[in-house]
Amino acid sequence: MALFFAMLPIYIFGNLHCLGMCGPLVMMLGQHPHRYYYFLGRTLSYTMAGGTAGAIGAVADTFFRRYHISFATTLIFGFLLMMLGISSFTGWRYPGYRFLSKQLFKISQNLSLLLLQERRLPTFLFGFFTVALPCGQTLIVFSACALSGSILEGTFNGAVFALLTSPSLALAMQASSALQSAKKYYQAVIGISALVVGTFAILRGLAEIGLISHWVINPNSPSYYHIVIF
Repeated sequence: MALFFAMLPIYIFGNLHCLGMCGPLVMMLGQHPHRYYYFLGRTLSYTMAGGTAGAIGAVADTFFRRYHISFATTLIFGFLLMMLGISSFTGWRYPGYRFLSKQLFKISQNLSLLLLQERRLPTFLFGFFTVALPCGQTLIVFSACALSGSILEGTFNGAVFALLTSPSLALAMQASSALQSAKKYYQAVIGISALVVGTFAILRGLAEIGLISHWVINPNSPSYYHIVIF
């Protein structure tokens, strides 16, 4: 549950980003007869993406453990989260940002064609493939899921991320200007959250190689009850 609580600010304030990014698209679903299939597809794909990211992290951790460098998993994803956090907080474009944006923009154009079909399956597929839209927020969340190294924890956080950012999209179906006044705070909150999670990840990696001590909130409890921050 540590990952869930660490990422909770992103899940909550992510509504502001979703409103601005996907709100205009979702507004077109306001009168769609099968609009709720969009949420079903979106939740399923985010859940699967979270589980997949957790599995990738687990495989990477197992590989590095084989060569006695398991701390590398934590450091790699920690630095990735730091990079994404700095990008979100300052507007800095990390290497490959433009190329990635161009490729994913093509995907978003193709996805918009699904909205023209007033049927259940196309609407479901539109929601399902929104996970492929260019979004720094999803990169941060799924990088954190990979950092967990757990399929179960990644799946759980992917599902929670989708569910907790759905209210803004449901609202966007009814109104275009809601929450716009609070949107200016989004970049700061998401950037700071990513920096905090990335910093803890790097500290955990350093603790695993003995450079610093692990931070345990309840060190006097039995080891299997320990709450480890890093």
